[in-house]
Amino acid sequence: MSALINETFSVAPERFREAMSRVGSAVHIVTTGGPAGLAGVTASAVTSVTAEPPTILFCLNKTSRAAPLLIENGVFCINTLASAHQELSDIFAGRTEHTLEERFAAATWGKLATGAPVLSSALAAFDCRLVEAKEMSTHLILIGMVQAVEVAPKTEALLYMHRSYQQI
Repeated sequence: MSALINETFSVAPERFREAMSRVGSAVHIVTTGGPAGLAGVTASAVTSVTAEPPTILFCLNKTSRAAPLLIENGVFCINTLASAHQELSDIFAGRTEHTLEERFAAATWGKLATGAPVLSSALAAFDCRLVEAKEMSTHLILIGMVQAVEVAPKTEALLYMHRSYQQI
């Protein structure tokens, strides 16, 4: 597969990004906590892998300051955001002056099985142990075995499409 990465792109990256902007994605905050420290990032590249056993993955730019903390801690929580979380999404996306640790002061957090921060008002929270980290070009694909879940009452979800937030 690595040979594919070294070949000339058949589609220009700008064209690919433009096409992907047409694909609506749920917005999540992925958090980690442990001996390496506290960190969290906004992510839209999240998907289930399998239900038996419950496994989920997300993609993270490998230059993210949160990446080494997450890998060293070996745990993460994917917090799915409601429409009311747009400002919080911007904070964790790094669009504000908050440090990695200060980001957490903007909301209420708890813990489940792994100790990774769980957003108390998340639509759903997937508390995971990291089982694999694969490098793919500019990103890491982080795969986690789900240890616990929380599910909130149904409400509007926060989506990202056409390079802006949407609500459904």
